[in-house]
Amino acid sequence: MGPRRRLYLVTWLMILLIVCIGFQVSDKTQDVKNLVFQLAFLLSLLGISIWTVRSSGLARRRCWGLALAPWGILLVWISQFELVNNGDIGVVGWQWRWAPKADQLLNMPEISAKDAQGDLSEPSDPWQSSTTDYSQFLGGGYWAEVEGVNLETDWESYPPQLMWRRKIGAGWSGFAVVGHFAITQEQRGENEMVVCYRINTDNPAGEVVWTHVDQVRFAPGGAGGLGFVGPRATPTVDGQRVLTHGATGIVNCLDLRTGRLLWKHDTLPETETANITWGKSGSPLVVENLVIISVGGTNERSLIAYDIDSGKVVWSAGNRRSSYASPVQAKLAGELQLLVVNEDFLTAHRVKDGQVLWEHPWPGNSDSKASCSQPVPVGDDRIFLSKGYGIGATLLQIQTGTEGAFRVKTLWSPAVKPVMKTKMGNVLIRDGYVYGLDGVTLECLELESGKRQWKRRRRPPFGHGQIMLVGDVLLILTEQGQLVLADASPDRYQELASLSVFDKDQITWNNPALSRPYLLVRNSVEVACYRLKLDQ
Repeated sequence: MGPRRRLYLVTWLMILLIVCIGFQVSDKTQDVKNLVFQLAFLLSLLGISIWTVRSSGLARRRCWGLALAPWGILLVWISQFELVNNGDIGVVGWQWRWAPKADQLLNMPEISAKDAQGDLSEPSDPWQSSTTDYSQFLGGGYWAEVEGVNLETDWESYPPQLMWRRKIGAGWSGFAVVGHFAITQEQRGENEMVVCYRINTDNPAGEVVWTHVDQVRFAPGGAGGLGFVGPRATPTVDGQRVLTHGATGIVNCLDLRTGRLLWKHDTLPETETANITWGKSGSPLVVENLVIISVGGTNERSLIAYDIDSGKVVWSAGNRRSSYASPVQAKLAGELQLLVVNEDFLTAHRVKDGQVLWEHPWPGNSDSKASCSQPVPVGDDRIFLSKGYGIGATLLQIQTGTEGAFRVKTLWSPAVKPVMKTKMGNVLIRDGYVYGLDGVTLECLELESGKRQWKRRRRPPFGHGQIMLVGDVLLILTEQGQLVLADASPDRYQELASLSVFDKDQITWNNPALSRPYLLVRNSVEVACYRLKLDQ
């Protein structure tokens, strides 16, 4: 092989290597970096194959054999193993395609006998709601926040105390906590389940009080598709009812104390609507006597309101396909409205009849560049939006124009330099500053201007974790299963403490729930309950 032929090969590989390094150290999003890396790998393989055939100087049969062998190995590998994706386009690992998943190896949970019979021996009603409840997604606010609590931040002297830990079915639901009980959704084999756990129990494994089962199993794109099985939405507790929204669109209304089914809707076949790629993820919203569900159907069936007592449809409205965000309510420009991030639009509905009041373009294809982050109402007339896939954040102002029509004004947008590109989590706002994960990097913005205050990477990384405000500290559950405490300060990032709660190889996307002093964390494999020391 002559020097010129060697030069062709070396030059080809060096160019691809420089491109990869350049993108990895750039400010591009992780999706772009991973896509470039994968394309570079395939182009490298292609370049080596072409060089082998045209320039290696080997015998014809031998050079074609060497050129095609890597592609054959790659084809066999892909056919036997499935891609495990961590929320970016990049790969975190491979697993045997036909091997049973962890949830398929789990038995159905054993139910606590005394609670199954309704024999509650506590001196006071353990189901009674209180000010410490965390009864729905993000605790019921526009962002995850627990007020009136000061955590002890010296975790070396006063570490969080593990109360119990147990295996759990697959899924990305968080917990709704009321009284002594925590409710979540999980997948065990062919059963999508709503499960109620007792929090403060002497049993170190955590008792299961009741379960509700729907015989469905959601797997994105089938058995080999990108993504993971199981339900996504967090239950909502309202009074003595539990409202849930499964990954295939099943809406259940259950009795809080027993899990008995009160009413049910299988929303997708009922509205002739196809599911979105990664499954229904919007948590139920209760407004007055209505249960609001983002169904995403056409023919005025995008958003549906059910009567909370009977389950009957009160109204349905809109024609937008849904995203992965949950609906919220807010009083803006003097009127109570329902806000929904749909595919490519932010839509506002009137509460009493669902009429669309206004819409604003907001990019987000639910089959590729999914929108997951909530709209965040701020004050009486503003909305903060954020989005991954290189989009960023914006601040909108809602005004009333002539004849009572609503107008949407953009105060600042991500057009110049995208900031706060939240992908799988939500932001929180404190004292005029926004905190959230810009991709996999923690970031702080000034709300009024969108100006970045600071940005912090971390090792091990935050990943696509979740963030909560507790008093004046940030509580972050990272994608690799670490709890991190940091100051909620716009001046700089200051980490106060950290603790590993899950194996780093387990992807953790679920939102934590804090009902003082108990912190509940889970992923698709395990659940753990910690008792946190409060700073009195």
